[in-house]
Amino acid sequence: MKDLKRCVEYHGHKCMGLLMGYRAAKYALKILKEQTAKDEEIVSIVENSSCFVDAVSVITGCTFGKGNLIFKDYGKMALSLISRKNGKGIRVYLRSENLKRDKKDIELMNRVLAGKASKKEISIFNEMKKNREKEFMKIKDEELFKVYDFKGEIPPKAKIYNSVKCDKCKELVMETRIKDVKGKKICTSCLNG
Repeated sequence: MKDLKRCVEYHGHKCMGLLMGYRAAKYALKILKEQTAKDEEIVSIVENSSCFVDAVSVITGCTFGKGNLIFKDYGKMALSLISRKNGKGIRVYLRSENLKRDKKDIELMNRVLAGKASKKEISIFNEMKKNREKEFMKIKDEELFKVYDFKGEIPPKAKIYNSVKCDKCKELVMETRIKDVKGKKICTSCLNG
């Protein structure tokens, strides 16, 4: 579990979201018979912006900087992994029946996160969290995830674009993020105020 340790070190703490991303990425790599990307050999498309994504990045080697980690804001615990070598891809989705939590557990978590829990409540919460994580890691991959064939085009490799100076703020901006407004080159942040 050396790679899980790397995920925790990168993310800063162990939590269910991180474990979900870890398991999804490991399973997707296994199904596609792929290894962690050194460059852009594989592409990861994540459907949320939670702790899940940090584990996906560590395990798959896909990053925003290399352009092979793509974010789709759907709010789902899902990962699509695509091999550039053979064009095959899958989407791995976490089955909701594996995420059962009772109302009291959620209320306690919210009290802890809000800083309103007593020491005893924090201790109880931490023990429940540890047990929930341990049980989650025991579930077989096939029971934990639904797997679909990837539908869609393989995203193109990352491109390097020229930088253009915004006529308003005078900062350099990737040319694809500049808009022509009445003959002036304006960046998205200036357009949005």
